[in-house]
Amino acid sequence: MLDRRSSLVSLLLCGFAAVTLRAHAAPNSAPPPPLVAERVSLTSTDSKGGKSTALYGVWIKSRKSLATDSKAKFPTVIAMHGCGGLYSIVRDGRGEFTPRHLAMARVLTDAGYNVLFPDSFTPRGRRSTCQDTVAQREASAMNRRFDVQAALHWVGTQPDVDMTRVALLGWSHGASTVLAAMNLAETDVAVRKIQPRAAVAFYPNCQPYAKPSSPFKPAAPLLILMGENDDWTPPQACEAIEKRMQGGDTEVALRLYPDTYHDFDAPGLPVHVRMDIVGAGKPASDGVTSGGNPDARSQAYRSMLNFLEVKLH
Repeated sequence: MLDRRSSLVSLLLCGFAAVTLRAHAAPNSAPPPPLVAERVSLTSTDSKGGKSTALYGVWIKSRKSLATDSKAKFPTVIAMHGCGGLYSIVRDGRGEFTPRHLAMARVLTDAGYNVLFPDSFTPRGRRSTCQDTVAQREASAMNRRFDVQAALHWVGTQPDVDMTRVALLGWSHGASTVLAAMNLAETDVAVRKIQPRAAVAFYPNCQPYAKPSSPFKPAAPLLILMGENDDWTPPQACEAIEKRMQGGDTEVALRLYPDTYHDFDAPGLPVHVRMDIVGAGKPASDGVTSGGNPDARSQAYRSMLNFLEVKLH
C-alpha cells in the first residue's frame, strides 16, 4: 500500500486549474485555492461473502472544513468512478485525476461537501474495464456495491463527517454501482447500518431494474442525469424506472439533456464514436458515442447541487 499522505495535491492542481478557471473564474482573477487530497485505506470484498480486498480512496475535504473549527461536521459525497477508472495518468504509483473527477471535486468541495473517491480498479491491478465483456468484469457493478459499503464505513470513522448527510454519486459503471448499492432488495443493502440520504447517477445502465419483475427499491431519493442521445447506456431503461417509481415512497427523478451523449460532463472531450466497447446492448460494429456538452454539464451540476442541498440539509 502507498503512504497515507500522498503528493496527489500537486497532480490535482496540475490538471485542474485549466478546467476550473474556464468554468468558474473571472478573467484575471486569482487561481482557485488548492485541493487538499489524502490517500486513505479501505477494506472491501470482491463479492458477497468474498475475501477481504485492500483498496484505497482519495479523500478531499470541503473548503469549509479546512477553514473552520476542527470539531465541525460536514456533508459528504462518496463518488464512484466509471469503467475508465479514476485517473488519466498513473506515474510512479501516483494517479492524476481525470478532468471529470477534478471538476466534480472542485464543485462539491466549493459547495461545502467532503468527497471520497474510492479506487475500485488500481488496487485490483486494473486501469480500465471499458473494453471487457460483462463476463470479464470481476469488479462488476453488483460487486462494487461492497466498495460503497467499505466507503460508507470509512467515512463513518471521520470526525468531520456528518453521517446524517451522506450521499452517493457515480458515473456510468460507477452510477450503475450506485443503483446496486442503493437497492434495498439486496439483503446486504437492507441490513446495512449506515444508509445514504441521497444519490446522484450520471448515465447509469438501468437495464437490470427496468422490468416490473426486477426488484428495485432505492434506499434514498435518486437523481439520474443523462443525455437523450446516449447510445452506450440508453435512457429508455431509466425512463421505465422513473415511471415505475412514480407515487412510491422514494423519489426517483430523471433529467434528460437534448443533443447529448454519454460522458457529457467530461470537460474538453470531443464527441466521437468508440468502436472498442462491447456489451453495450448493441452490435459492437455500430460503436457507441461519447463526448462532452458544456451546456448540459452546467445544467446537470446545478440540478445536482440543488438536489443535494434539498436532501442533505
